Amino acid sequence: MPPILVFIIYVFIAVGAYLIVDALAGLLRVARGEDDEVVERRLQRQSLRLRDGSGEIYSILRTHTGVDAWREYVPFYPRFARLLDTSGTGITPQRALALMAIIAFVAFLISALLLPLIIVPLSFVIAPVIGIGSVILYLLKARSSRISKFEEQLPDALDLIVRSLKIGHPLSGAMAVVGRELPEPIRSEFAAAFDKVSYGLDIPTAFQEMADRVPVQDLGYVAMAIQIQQESGGNLVESLAKLTAVIRGRFRMFRKVKALTAEGRFSALFLSGFPFALILIVQLIKPDYYTQVMDIPVFPYLVAATIILLTINVIAMRIITNLKV
Repeated sequence: MPPILVFIIYVFIAVGAYLIVDALAGLLRVARGEDDEVVERRLQRQSLRLRDGSGEIYSILRTHTGVDAWREYVPFYPRFARLLDTSGTGITPQRALALMAIIAFVAFLISALLLPLIIVPLSFVIAPVIGIGSVILYLLKARSSRISKFEEQLPDALDLIVRSLKIGHPLSGAMAVVGRELPEPIRSEFAAAFDKVSYGLDIPTAFQEMADRVPVQDLGYVAMAIQIQQESGGNLVESLAKLTAVIRGRFRMFRKVKALTAEGRFSALFLSGFPFALILIVQLIKPDYYTQVMDIPVFPYLVAATIILLTINVIAMRIITNLKV
């Protein structure tokens, strides 16, 4: 193995060991209840915003220091922070970046050991892609699961609001009841909205901000119904009750469509992952299988064509099995 590669491996091992120790120390602090960042995360997630006549936005109870100046150098950091916030995982940006570095380091070691020596430099491209991509995919999956669970709990929350309004509670009080009684993730969202209303934000705006944080179409309808009732009056209890019935009907229809397309979605997942699994198995069984044909002039073009076709296959399968209702 070339000395430069050995040196790079030792550097990655040192960095990875440091990150692992730091992550374990953070987990121990959380286990002992000494998480210093929990207050800051809550304020960031439930920051109260007020608008003046000029349209400027002021953030209240938010700590601004120069410690986090590194965020300016992270590409797409606002979107990344929003993804972390909406995923509901509770992972801080620092720990997410550290996790990316650890996964990239492990992927680099595995690829450096499995790939032929002539194409080992590709590990410097493959490892960061795997490290960043795996964490992003995990966060996207967590956000999708959280949104789906929120959408499933929304009719129950609206039923609870309707019952609270019928017995004389104000709408803000009904929001507080939802924030106390229902499970996550809808509890934390309604609790955050109630906190903002308690600090002076009007209820329609609080619901609209909730709809922005949780992109559920039905929640947008709820915000619109409350906005109309606040501006022009009307029977909010009746509107929310009818909206609840519509949401439950749509949810039953979505579940039926999902059950009918289960076989097609599994086939799409299998056909999309099978080529990559086959390439990995062949490389493990016979490491020199692909190196025997690397000298052929058309080999790079065939590899590029294969990657393009596999990408088209994944996109096509995704489109075919994604039915709009």
